[in-house]
Amino acid sequence: MRNAIKGILCSALIFPGAGQIILAKYYRGLMFFVVAFVSGILFLTAVVRQAVLSLQDTVAQGVVVDVSKVMSILTETSTYASSVYLQLSFLVFFSCWLFSVVDAWRLGKQLDQKPSGG
Repeated sequence: MRNAIKGILCSALIFPGAGQIILAKYYRGLMFFVVAFVSGILFLTAVVRQAVLSLQDTVAQGVVVDVSKVMSILTETSTYASSVYLQLSFLVFFSCWLFSVVDAWRLGKQLDQKPSGG
């Protein structure tokens, strides 16, 4: 399999930075991985925080809470959340993922064009 295809598939489907690591650019891959991981954790934290606040409001209103109610609150929170913090962390994660895929493709193309020494 060509290096460009391996890099794209790993960064796009596994995790940002995986393509760079497969292509032996460890430091670069680790940078993408750390940024994506931290922003992903921040995104999940913001979603859970808003869901807990919504759940507390629901309980305070005296509504019976069951699994389906919790799932609907989580869905609404992740879909309609207006927190700047939430949106920013998602934007950072998505940008990191996109740049990682493009960078892995570019690195793979460079490796594919090098003459193999043999």
